[in-house]
Amino acid sequence: MIQPSMPRVIAQAGLIAAVLAAGSAAHAAGAADAAEGVARPASPVATLGQLAPDAPFTTVDGKVVQLETYLGHPVIVWQVTTWCPSCAAGLRTFADHQVQIDRSDITVLVLRDYQNGGYPGPGMRDFAKSVAAPLLKDPHFVFGEDTKALFDRYNPRKFVDIYQVIAADGRVRLASSSPSATFGKIEAFIQPRP
Repeated sequence: MIQPSMPRVIAQAGLIAAVLAAGSAAHAAGAADAAEGVARPASPVATLGQLAPDAPFTTVDGKVVQLETYLGHPVIVWQVTTWCPSCAAGLRTFADHQVQIDRSDITVLVLRDYQNGGYPGPGMRDFAKSVAAPLLKDPHFVFGEDTKALFDRYNPRKFVDIYQVIAADGRVRLASSSPSATFGKIEAFIQPRP
């Protein structure tokens, strides 16, 4: 018998598989080009192994910021919807690892999907306050809203919970979803400051 929560679990597993498959295919293509000595320009869509495209977002304080501001430092671009249970679980997971993150050079951008995935829900500040309020004052966490340009470049398939880890060299090194289930992958990029 399928439990009421099983369709959501099955859908979440399908989402993770789709993101990982897309990332693996892009990584394989990038590796083949690198082996042939082909230099590829930054893609207009965030692609594993490629330079992360620049795009603006708006902070909860109304400031417009370009992603390239973070070049030279690792950054996580995590797009969420404020009505999504896995997004709330992911934010709690980041809060559980706050001390570890604060000892590193990484910044976590927590951005509400453009138009909140097409459904109503609280604003980003209210979402963060209700799930992990201390992170709102932590300089390693930046909360805000996607612009359409960022959403199109970093979430063209319109997932409700997706992230990319961009290394200090500006390349997308990891793409996945559900930080609460995949935090072990993220942890590899959270290195203590020298």
